[in-house]
Amino acid sequence: MKIIVGKNSGFCFGVRRAISGTEEQVEKYKKIKCLGHLVHNEIVTKELEEKGVTFINDISEAESNSVLIIRAHGVSENIYKQAKMKNIKLIDYTCPKVCQIHNKIKDAADKGYQVILIGKKEHPEVIGSKGYASNVIILDNVEDVENLKDYEKVFVIVQTTFSYDKYKLIESALAKRYKNIEFVNSICESTKLRQEECKKIAEQVDFMIIIGGIKSSNTQKLYEVARKINKNSIMIQDENDEKINECKKHNSIGIMSGASTPNYVVSNLVKKLENL
Repeated sequence: MKIIVGKNSGFCFGVRRAISGTEEQVEKYKKIKCLGHLVHNEIVTKELEEKGVTFINDISEAESNSVLIIRAHGVSENIYKQAKMKNIKLIDYTCPKVCQIHNKIKDAADKGYQVILIGKKEHPEVIGSKGYASNVIILDNVEDVENLKDYEKVFVIVQTTFSYDKYKLIESALAKRYKNIEFVNSICESTKLRQEECKKIAEQVDFMIIIGGIKSSNTQKLYEVARKINKNSIMIQDENDEKINECKKHNSIGIMSGASTPNYVVSNLVKKLENL
């Protein structure tokens, strides 16, 4: 059995920064709270909980004068205001790429642009980014472009983990819809590289495995990319998923992991495949 593992697998910069930083903080404070899951990977979440991190869903669950971690996906501007009112010390691990999106949205809105944010409406990064201006429209399908109103000038930015191919389709439709429009392709370079490598591997192998968190947006996008090219594609969380038994029928296997998947999880999968 030939196994090809994507070179761009493993933690991206933003995830690595958030996890290592949180581990340092929990050593310092012994117990600490984080607003939302730090990253979208159930294995990482469980490990952090065992070390003393408590994940909360709302800032109202954080006590006054406490310490609170902001996760990699970022939060809305209102969270910072609430924290200040409650005298909560924030330790901010928002991905720098996401912070750039926040700043650009504020700047564009201040200049009178209608802001369009391309991304999944329910994703925490998008929810947080939307909170930096009052006129943000979230768009996640090219079909929705024709339903937009006429605007004098439009500013377009995109979720860091959005599908590059899907973004280009929406970008093209918006360019035809509006004359005065400015685009910022804020898809993370790591996301783009993973998706491109995923395509290449999926073309070379009989069977493709995408491994990562079930709720991870970038992992789901990798699965979509692989599935379009190779119908023999599955998405799993770890090597214990029974679906990998399907690999026995194939001679070549490709592996690509999401940006919040630990390297050892990929290594465990490779070992399991080698023993099949």
